[in-house]
Amino acid sequence: MAAWLEKLLVYCYARIPAALRPAFRSVFFWGQIRAEALVSRRRVRYGQRVSFLDFEIAHLEPFEYLSPRPNEVEIKTHCSTVSPGTERAVLCGLPGARKTFPYFPGYSCAGEIVATGSRVKGFKLGDRIAGRVRHLSGESVGTDFIFHIPEGVSYESASLIELGIITLQGLRKARIQPGDVVAVLGQGLIGQLAGRLARAGGASRVIAIAPTRNRARAALAPGGATEFVAMRESAFSPSSIAADVVIEAVGTPDAIATATLCARPGGRVVLLGSSRGLSRNVNLAALLQHRDIELVGAHISDMPATEASPGRHTYRQEGELFLDMLRTGRLSVTDLVTWRAAPDECNAVYETLAKGGREHVAMVLEWQRSVTNGK
Repeated sequence: MAAWLEKLLVYCYARIPAALRPAFRSVFFWGQIRAEALVSRRRVRYGQRVSFLDFEIAHLEPFEYLSPRPNEVEIKTHCSTVSPGTERAVLCGLPGARKTFPYFPGYSCAGEIVATGSRVKGFKLGDRIAGRVRHLSGESVGTDFIFHIPEGVSYESASLIELGIITLQGLRKARIQPGDVVAVLGQGLIGQLAGRLARAGGASRVIAIAPTRNRARAALAPGGATEFVAMRESAFSPSSIAADVVIEAVGTPDAIATATLCARPGGRVVLLGSSRGLSRNVNLAALLQHRDIELVGAHISDMPATEASPGRHTYRQEGELFLDMLRTGRLSVTDLVTWRAAPDECNAVYETLAKGGREHVAMVLEWQRSVTNGK
């Protein structure tokens, strides 16, 4: 959609009664997509997607999209993975998150190519791909943010690709050396991936840190953390961790402060969690200066597009590395998937996520089945 059309939709949508919004959206998109189809000589396709209608309101809705442009491919989605931090932040209106609706979540999926544009190179009909695509049954997309899935890698594992890229670029900035002690604060999906990738990167000890032991089993799985520490237990002492590198995978000011206390003097703290939350009682400057801690930002938006450099590989390099690690068995993610949901279960998935989702790690939507047909 053109940027000006999206702005117009958001402007109008916010100013009409809530009861009229679904009809308004349907009419707007119906006309808009057919006008674009006529001008570009493309066909209208039909699919389903997850939509956030308002805070804490998620549902599955039908939608239309167009067949591929000459430089696009059309994909049929098999699996898409929920990004717990980003999607919960929008759903619950956390600080720093988008506040306008409707919002169409998701950015990590796997599927197959069912049509190609006339100028597409490197991808063909039937190829299995993974990449940056929303929670939907099908879509026409460019090829800049999709990757070939290697033989032997499942759609489900490959659907974690964007979360893997986020984690890999953060771990690369951490500059982990063989024998380093690495602590990972936060044991959600990003934290769990960080622990496994730190082990693969040569860390001698990986200490998983979380408020409770809810996710200890996944964290301590083969190839993951070597130790688990629960912050709410009386024996917890941040300074006793003394890690060379601390991966902060929560994103709150309090978590960042705790991460600095878990690092040894002269250590490094990598901010891998997207910033959420407000605090006026954390003096990070004093914590960093007093203990000579290096603070490293690691947001995916800082990744170079084409040229790699020490500590900063490109988006494509990290994506290909993640999939190759799955192929060779250096990384396994199957056991991290704790909920395999049909798309029409999405409301239940997001209700659980809005409440914290602490009993789950990775939640995957399986687009080739549904609750209604039982497959």
